[in-house]
Amino acid sequence: MAPHPQLAHLSPGDQELFKSFGFGDEITPPFRCLHHAFEHHAKLTPHAIAIEHLGSSMTYGELDRLTLRVAAQLRQHGVLPGSRVCLLVQRSIPMVVGILAVLRAGGQYVPLDGTIVVQSTLDFILQDASPSVVISLRQFAGRICGRPVFILEDAIDVSSDPNFDPPPFDDLATPDSGCYVIYTSGTTGKPKGVDVLHRNVTNRERQSDHNS
Repeated sequence: MAPHPQLAHLSPGDQELFKSFGFGDEITPPFRCLHHAFEHHAKLTPHAIAIEHLGSSMTYGELDRLTLRVAAQLRQHGVLPGSRVCLLVQRSIPMVVGILAVLRAGGQYVPLDGTIVVQSTLDFILQDASPSVVISLRQFAGRICGRPVFILEDAIDVSSDPNFDPPPFDDLATPDSGCYVIYTSGTTGKPKGVDVLHRNVTNRERQSDHNS
């Protein structure tokens, strides 16, 4: 077996030592994607409090139903695996709803704090990330130009309506699907987006990663 390129500078003996002691036991994580972990706990403890903020709370069961309904709306807006979705929000329960809805629709979220991000940085990231849609809290929506805007409060209101019948859709996300994108601060130049996959978040490593 050919040595890994990053180990090529080591002697054959040192390469074997690295392989023997550099890796622990390989364990398959119980969840293939980040939102699958949430769905597991929602089924296991639907009445437990999942999130609290400023005196408001939501159970796992409530959050499960709500995010699935918002995800159905996002799927109708074309959000699929490979889609980047910018989230212009602030710390809140709707922010968590938005994150989970994007993941359950199969998209990759790009988090942006509307109370902090300056307009020049926002404009650059919207151009660089090329999101299929921007999810925004109503108070920040006016800062977005030239992109489809999905008002998060409106989506939550529609999804909370007992008469809303969301269309069924399949979970298309895989461990190799994008989970989120983190942009650097840009202190040394323009911000740079770093892709993070579901398998990175769930710490899933394939045997082929070690043998390649």
